[in-house]
Amino acid sequence: MDERLTERKKKVLQALIDRYITSVEPISSGDIQKKYLPDVSPATIRSELSHLEEMGYLIKPHISAGRVPSSKAYRYYVENFISDEDIDLEQLRKNISQNYDSVVEIVRNGAKIVSDVTNYTSMLMIANSDTLTIKDIKLLDMYDGSALVLIITDSGVIKDKEIKLPKIEDNYVEVANGLLAKSFAGKTLSQILSSQMQVDLDSELEDFRQIFEGVFELLSEYKKSREGQLFVEGADKIFDYPESKNYDNVKNFMSLVGKKEKLQELMKDDADIEFSIKIGAEDAAGLDNMALVSAKYHVKGKEVGQLGVIGPERMDYKKVLSVLKQLGKIIDNLDD
Repeated sequence: MDERLTERKKKVLQALIDRYITSVEPISSGDIQKKYLPDVSPATIRSELSHLEEMGYLIKPHISAGRVPSSKAYRYYVENFISDEDIDLEQLRKNISQNYDSVVEIVRNGAKIVSDVTNYTSMLMIANSDTLTIKDIKLLDMYDGSALVLIITDSGVIKDKEIKLPKIEDNYVEVANGLLAKSFAGKTLSQILSSQMQVDLDSELEDFRQIFEGVFELLSEYKKSREGQLFVEGADKIFDYPESKNYDNVKNFMSLVGKKEKLQELMKDDADIEFSIKIGAEDAAGLDNMALVSAKYHVKGKEVGQLGVIGPERMDYKKVLSVLKQLGKIIDNLDD
């Protein structure tokens, strides 16, 4: 915390940012005095605004007598002035339960949910699948020379696909199911796809090689499909905000959301933190006049991905953080 900010400076700064987030107009001392600090004279507020500008928290546009927040001001705002906003958690839970049947479906549609609730562009990045744990793999005999393979993980059913069966005896599928459960249950995807486990098939499971190779192929396809998955929802929501009147803002925004690799880089955070907030170009290259708030999501305690909101630097941080936090709680506490 910046110790140079007196309590009055903090109040003036918070009032100015709160007002600017909703008005998108440079804020004057009169605005603050009338709406937030009626007991403080306009002259005193003007003096505080001048000091805050000198300290780099405010910017004074050339054509206006008012001031607007800088990236430094927004950073101070999110670190010092935001507490959990009251959001109707039960209503949010009800809306989700009415539209989505399982946690897996909620996670897959997380970006749409967040975009709809916050009215900002949102992103979902799927977590690395190496730690995905297999609970069971089952063959369902289709009685036409094929079987449906169901791969059940700690995050739900990830794959169902038909595979051909070899010429089999009556109990082949039953025996194969027992061997699949014995071989795969409780192991992570990375363990299963290791070369050592595939070699182990040589001695014990030769009669079932075709089945096991089919399962390995399905798991490999799934891992490949998960790598680098990133979904963007509501890219056009930028046009709902006054910032879209500035050509450069729109050009930078649309260029950024169109670059998958750049978004992945911005979303990725190796630090062991639940929430990441990047504000403006000083925090991350490419975020000129923009901000990105992202959160890690878990299902039954295991990280399954990250959800992020990207929008104007002037975004409603209180609402965005609250929605991400509440949705995270809902996901982690719901059953499939």
